[in-house]
Amino acid sequence: MKNVYFIQANNVYGDTQKSTYIPYAVGCIQAYCQQNPIITENYAFGRIVYTREPAQQLIAKLDDPFVVLFSCSVWNTEYNKTIAAAIKEAFPDCCIVFGGHSVSADGEFLRLYPFIDILTHRFGEEPTEGILVSLAGGGDLADVPNISYRTPAGEIVTTAYAPQTGTDYPSPYLTGVFDDILRDDIRFSVLFETNRGCPNSCAFCDWGSLKSKVRLFPMDRVLREIDWFVAHKIEFVFCTDGNFCLFSRDAQIADYIIECKHKYGYPQIFRVCFTKNKLDFVFRIGAAFVENGLDKAQTLSFQSMDPQVLSNVGRKNISTEKFRELMAKYNKLHITTFSELILGLPGETYDSFCAGVHTMLESGQHFAINIYPCELLPNAEMGQKAYRERFGIRSTRVPFLLIHSHKNQKKDSITEYSEYITSTDTMCESDWERALLFADCIQGLHNLGLLRAVAIYCAQTFGTRYDDFYNRLITYAQDTPGTLLHRVITRVGGLCEGVVSGAGPLVATCPGLDDLLWGFDELIFLEFYQQLDTFYAEIREFLRTTFAPSEEIDALVDYQKAILKKIGEEEALIVSEYDFYDYFRNIFLSDPQPLVRKRTTLRICDPAPVHSFMQFARETVWYGRNRRESDYTSNHYTVQVLPEG
Repeated sequence: MKNVYFIQANNVYGDTQKSTYIPYAVGCIQAYCQQNPIITENYAFGRIVYTREPAQQLIAKLDDPFVVLFSCSVWNTEYNKTIAAAIKEAFPDCCIVFGGHSVSADGEFLRLYPFIDILTHRFGEEPTEGILVSLAGGGDLADVPNISYRTPAGEIVTTAYAPQTGTDYPSPYLTGVFDDILRDDIRFSVLFETNRGCPNSCAFCDWGSLKSKVRLFPMDRVLREIDWFVAHKIEFVFCTDGNFCLFSRDAQIADYIIECKHKYGYPQIFRVCFTKNKLDFVFRIGAAFVENGLDKAQTLSFQSMDPQVLSNVGRKNISTEKFRELMAKYNKLHITTFSELILGLPGETYDSFCAGVHTMLESGQHFAINIYPCELLPNAEMGQKAYRERFGIRSTRVPFLLIHSHKNQKKDSITEYSEYITSTDTMCESDWERALLFADCIQGLHNLGLLRAVAIYCAQTFGTRYDDFYNRLITYAQDTPGTLLHRVITRVGGLCEGVVSGAGPLVATCPGLDDLLWGFDELIFLEFYQQLDTFYAEIREFLRTTFAPSEEIDALVDYQKAILKKIGEEEALIVSEYDFYDYFRNIFLSDPQPLVRKRTTLRICDPAPVHSFMQFARETVWYGRNRRESDYTSNHYTVQVLPEG
């Protein structure tokens, strides 16, 4: 028997209780291959390697490997190269196979890395089966679709593309592929497919390049896998469907997930990516997940608000009017939402990007706009030479460090990289850098709540656009050296510059929080939070220079500061001469009313007070972000309006 090993090296979280994702991708491939009698007669499958182990430690566990197959993603590709080279040196006759999202379809890895023998392209089940059958003496690699290989003469051959149409794949969960590693002292999260494929053709996504029909997995398999999650007490399930709620049967799946949580307590969290169509269906299912504690928020994604940009990348959004309607509907039912934008898409300018953020805020999305730099994926249309030349795309390889990981926790010195668009023919590098800083300020100052009330008031009272308000603030901070505003905004601006140059990652440490890595937006919030008195004193000065001084604005700043969750407080009393609470509540319900001068006292009981800055950062900013835990007046807290007198 020839020995086969799969390696899908994931990152491990946690100090005492370790947690990671189960190696689902290679599990699927192994389960598929094991149904072929030629393979089971010729091969023995070794233990799946699913964490980053030092090369020599890993090699010591391999028993005369005949084939070692690597699953490559952004977080492990450089590690895989290092391990594969070491295995090839220790076992020169071992066949090294690379596959996964980070392996391009052009065979380039074979030209660059002589220790790799074969590449699989797109989905891995059928190509891997064909490779193993061929290497067992049952065929020719030239007859296996969707692979690249090096001939004995050194020629690189890429075989024909064949679409994959299978639906009844064996489940790695139900066939026992993971039984061995489940004995490890690891809390596993899982990936869950009810279907595979995507009907959309988004240029930034490698699924879009396939232009494939969605393949539905049998419902019996889907429900039995949910039973498996329950039996193994899986807390977190991430559904990898590209468009959950695209099919009517998804309601049955959702109902069964909810039923299992109520009956057995598992899964505790069920995260999905909803379809961009069928809004009423998505609302019903998303609301049910949130109401039953299976998810924290409902996603309303956009990528860009500019029609030409959306046309460039093959997207189409719902109308702004429908978005406003949905935001009011979700807010009325106290359901948290978050929306996503992508920075750096072809056709976007600095002004159009900022205007898009303004539109989202003006439409009612004040709590969570998640903005991601556009990552170039090797198999996406956007990653191809013709597309890049068409839009003048230039990119930067940026060190990849996981947000909220420990800077010094990684046990090896291997650096992984992401490749981001940092310039196009409509947005130069300096504008991209400015846009990233603007995005981080929107998320850190507005969404996390430091200036949300202030900015909304200025928009309602003075007609100030949100993008204008925050751009003015950034300029003010940059032009006032010696202030806290200047120090923090300048520091984050330097970090953004480091991303453009490729010198730094999209995360950084925060003073007072050891070596934990935070997103730049979180960094803005946390650094200002540590000096709230100074921060709001400087904000008052900014407002005085921008708008006419008034007692109303002074009361507003006091209110904004008071509604932030405080360390060490179990109850908060917030007193103001104005009824800001009803004023902002009506705005969130898309029913703005004039601000009333009326002495108002709010009492907020905090069911989960924090007692240190570290605890606040971890539980309120990290864990509680999508629950709006930094804001005492959010849906997360019970607010009691006390009667006058």
